[in-house]
Amino acid sequence: MARRRGKQYRIGNASRGALGISSRRRMFVSQEKQAQHQAARKLKLWSRVVAAVAVIGIGLVAGFFVWFFMVPYFHQEIIRNVEAEGPEGSMEPVPDYDELGLPIYDNSMSLFYINSQSPAPEYEPKLSSLENVRVDSRIADALRQLVAAAKEDDMVLIFSEGFVSAEEQGERFEKTAREMMNDENMTAVMAKTTARAITPMAGESDFQTGLCLRLAGDKETYERSKTYSWLKANMGKYGFVFRYPEGKTNFTTVDPDPTVIRYVGGENAAAMQQRSMCLEEYVSYIDDQ
Repeated sequence: MARRRGKQYRIGNASRGALGISSRRRMFVSQEKQAQHQAARKLKLWSRVVAAVAVIGIGLVAGFFVWFFMVPYFHQEIIRNVEAEGPEGSMEPVPDYDELGLPIYDNSMSLFYINSQSPAPEYEPKLSSLENVRVDSRIADALRQLVAAAKEDDMVLIFSEGFVSAEEQGERFEKTAREMMNDENMTAVMAKTTARAITPMAGESDFQTGLCLRLAGDKETYERSKTYSWLKANMGKYGFVFRYPEGKTNFTTVDPDPTVIRYVGGENAAAMQQRSMCLEEYVSYIDDQ
């Protein structure tokens, strides 16, 4: 009996000893895992810090690039789009608009003209293609509305000529002078003098402004046409007048031509029609006020 108890006691002690060793092993493993876990947390934290620093650095570089390079670039582009140059190179303000929604330009643009007394061989406006001709871009909307209004009244406006460069005008003048020399047996001096009233010399044609348009038709009979009557009654509200009316050669230095219209702006067109003035005559009248 005593032996059995002793054996049981030894077994119990052995069991408790085994349990103690196992417990110490478990405690040792748990601390090791805890250290590994803490190391992993630190590594993860540092990874986040490094990533955040990298993102901030990239953001600062991008901000520096945008502020010192992109912002000045777009600022200059905006200025270039807003600024426009008038006939003499001065900056032109953004125009107001009339009741038809058409821009109202300063007289330095609307009343600028070219003729034999005021040549401008180097002048060339910014152009737009419209109705198969080229015109100053600033009158494109007015021309569109004029054409649309004519269509509403069953009128079709067909244009045969718009902007003409100084070089092309010079070629036309020389051709007209040669024809007069050959057909009329004129001397070179007489032919050029006579041709000048029909076909202006280079740099002396108002078509070079891009504000004149020639309508398709015979200028000898055009005043008797329905289109002419419609234009005379309606084109003024869109800013157009006849450029070379009858009886104004002393002012225009060009023979009368009812097929040529010219943009001057709505207010000026109304004043010119009321006073029966051509462009040169009206500008002189304005200057005297």
